[in-house]
Amino acid sequence: MILEYVAHDMLTQLRQAALPVSLGTAVVSRGMEDHASFSTQAARQTAAAADAYQQVLACELVAAVRALRMRHAEMLDIPARTAFDQACAVLDADLSDRSLTADVQAAADLLPSLADL
Repeated sequence: MILEYVAHDMLTQLRQAALPVSLGTAVVSRGMEDHASFSTQAARQTAAAADAYQQVLACELVAAVRALRMRHAEMLDIPARTAFDQACAVLDADLSDRSLTADVQAAADLLPSLADL
């Protein structure tokens, strides 16, 4: 269940990062200027959103691999087979109730190579 909490937290961060930065206002130069750029904050929100999205995908990958392992799924020649094999090579095969922190990190590290499939 903890994996779901991590994914939920990252989705909350994504939701917050999606709020338009332009909604923010600031009075600058004692009201002499009517515009304050929030581009720095927008860039930070974009980076935070990218990190959160990566964590959500990593959680989904860990959950999917664990579910397929529990089911003893035979993935003959379907396109997802290559991704499954690569994920199995880096994710711990232990299906017991344990901390999945290392698995999520390994999955996050694997994501860029899966994007090339």
